[in-house]
Amino acid sequence: MKKLLTTFSLATALLFLGILRIGAQNDVMMQAFYWNVPVNDAAKNGFWWDTLRVKLPQLKSAGITALWVPNPCKGNWGIYDMGYGLYDLYDLGAYNQKGSVETRFGSKAELISLINACHQSPRIDIYADAVLNHMYGEWGLNEESNPAVKAYVFGEAHNGANVAYQTSDIKWVIPNATAGDYYIQIKGYNLNWSAGVGERGYNVNINWTGAAETDPGRWESEPNNGGGQFNVYPGSGITVRAHADYQGDIDEYKITLTSTATIVIKLTAMREVYSPSWQWVWADQTNGYYPVAVWYNGSNLAGTKLEARTPTKSTYVTHTGTGEANFQWGYADFHPVDANDWLGNGGFEDEVIPNTRWFGNDFNTYSTTVQSRLNAWGVWMINTIGFDGFRLDFVRGYQVDFIANWIKNLPKNGTNQRYIVGEYWTGYKYRLKNWINDNASRGATVSVFDFPLKFTLNDLCNGNGSSFDMRWLNHAGMVRDNSGNSVSGTNVSTFLENHDTGKEHDKWITKDWQLGYAYILTHEGRPCLFYPHFYGIRQYDNNNSSLYVQAPASLQTDLKKLIFARKTYLGGSLVVLTEVGNPYPAGDAYNVYVARRAGNGTKSGAIIVLNNHDTQTKGIWISTSPTGWTNWAGRTLVNAFNPSETVTVYSDGRAYVQAPPRGYAIYVLQSEYVQYNQSLEAETENTATAVDAISSTPQLSAQVFPNPVTSEAFLQLFLPSNGKLHVDLFDISGRRIANLYNGMSMAGTSRIAIPSGLKSGVYLIKINSEKESLQTRFVVN
Repeated sequence: MKKLLTTFSLATALLFLGILRIGAQNDVMMQAFYWNVPVNDAAKNGFWWDTLRVKLPQLKSAGITALWVPNPCKGNWGIYDMGYGLYDLYDLGAYNQKGSVETRFGSKAELISLINACHQSPRIDIYADAVLNHMYGEWGLNEESNPAVKAYVFGEAHNGANVAYQTSDIKWVIPNATAGDYYIQIKGYNLNWSAGVGERGYNVNINWTGAAETDPGRWESEPNNGGGQFNVYPGSGITVRAHADYQGDIDEYKITLTSTATIVIKLTAMREVYSPSWQWVWADQTNGYYPVAVWYNGSNLAGTKLEARTPTKSTYVTHTGTGEANFQWGYADFHPVDANDWLGNGGFEDEVIPNTRWFGNDFNTYSTTVQSRLNAWGVWMINTIGFDGFRLDFVRGYQVDFIANWIKNLPKNGTNQRYIVGEYWTGYKYRLKNWINDNASRGATVSVFDFPLKFTLNDLCNGNGSSFDMRWLNHAGMVRDNSGNSVSGTNVSTFLENHDTGKEHDKWITKDWQLGYAYILTHEGRPCLFYPHFYGIRQYDNNNSSLYVQAPASLQTDLKKLIFARKTYLGGSLVVLTEVGNPYPAGDAYNVYVARRAGNGTKSGAIIVLNNHDTQTKGIWISTSPTGWTNWAGRTLVNAFNPSETVTVYSDGRAYVQAPPRGYAIYVLQSEYVQYNQSLEAETENTATAVDAISSTPQLSAQVFPNPVTSEAFLQLFLPSNGKLHVDLFDISGRRIANLYNGMSMAGTSRIAIPSGLKSGVYLIKINSEKESLQTRFVVN
């Protein structure tokens, strides 16, 4: 009796855990945005929240039960910001900051309306993208004197033991400098002294009159070594190009003030390249340069009057909404917080790097002040705004102790922790497993995006029947790993593309998306669909708009069918039959992959077949019921989406299953077959009334790449017909900066270089052709 009771209890427990597991497995998520979603920037009107709200009936009908939406907080670049340039955590599009009230995605009221619509039956959860690693600011408004950065730089990053603070992110200032001669000495540190001198270039711009910055191609000249030899600076606001010739080299520049003025010194690390021709380009800004000394009347002002300024001071408006906190950030909240703090590099094999300044101002997540503020914001986002969980941006950027406590501090969903999925971009499986386990050991439950699987699925979809061996799928990704790094499917989110990979052409899946989705929607792990794949939206390379990719409209039909199959038949563990099911002919497993997935408590599961052959329908003989699996001998299987196709499982458990070229098939027990009735007509992006219609007639178009501008940039124009073209550049106040083009232009696509040396801010380009006028904006970091 005791043994029977124990067996019953164990079975009950396993069944209960299985039900929990099945629920998680069938929960299909969608990334409901992509890079540079549309926005009416001229009217400062974001409409993405409204776009998604209109789409909800379609998405719910398709079986999607959760949306991951972009970070809703106001970004440093206002209406243009995709949310990752975080500025104000508590401004969700309700306050006039950074040039607009609304965010790129809309107003706070529109966001709340979307969340409420999501939660109407049938409910769809909504997860916010949370940026907890960094915050951005702008020169002027958010500028402050930063003694911690000054001490760190003058200590040369602990004498080269650590990484330099980015050179271009510091503005060196001598306020209220009195009239006279100033000798400014520039030194390089943390440079590659064994490389050619062309790798150790820099620009210096010294300004004491407020003149517009220009770069006429002036070069520092030798002799100029800081030992009584110097260059007379050519004029306020003029950029001079130079090199650090050798370790310890100092370049000296003399300026003369005729009256009291503020001296501003800007430095930028540069380098020479020779492909296809000589160019002077931005270098890694952790190539350090700084004004090591500023001599005036025999005194060195570097240790006294010279300030290192950074855009680390927030200047938020007063928040008046329910639960909205009021505080300001300052330099002490970001690395380095003092002279003893340090900055790191990318680390070893993608390790967690809390002290690495890769994006904006790096939060010091060891600070109890920072921790308490970010903790409170997470609670507010759930309790007040109504989010159900979070996708965590760049989780490598903060220590596990911090994020585990942040997660545990969130209000629970009943008795369960909130759904949390982390972006840990790595191909090292052990890093992902360790991050999951390290959080679990601290009481926090997390999932990760399966980047290793993404890389394999890229090869599958982009390859062909000769280049990709389907047996490589046997242990691809995190769940199926057999090298000691396997994790539960409940801790994994599988995907084909995201907003980051979707804007970089070298990371794209470019064809046969149905193969990749057939894998993730039938296998363990929580699948995450990409909005542009569902709606067939063209994705452009963020740095070269001539490169684009677009999934076919037919993919939406595949996705709906696969979601239906997942929810109807699947939910348990999985075994690869072309690995353990004695496949015959064995060599055909090169092109045919067959797996059996367990059921969901009401159905018995299915057999999944993927065929990557380019032209042939291919099949293979397999044993359908490995050890431990229910015996299907003598049963009849039916194609879940072609019921006229049946397969008989012979008495020995063997069956022949097949799939079309570059396609998939799902076989279920005929006795459990459920007809798929959903409309196969694909719903396109144009069905959303919130999205502006696009004319089919060729029109004048223009876009700046990259945007925001960080180094070299260009305006890409499409002119529908030959004619005169006039292009002017203005600053945000409407002041004309330069004429970029004035003359005849041929029809088609052309590029115009954006001038270098522009100050940080928002700029406007006005384009006038003979038939049309157009304007576009861009941001300079």
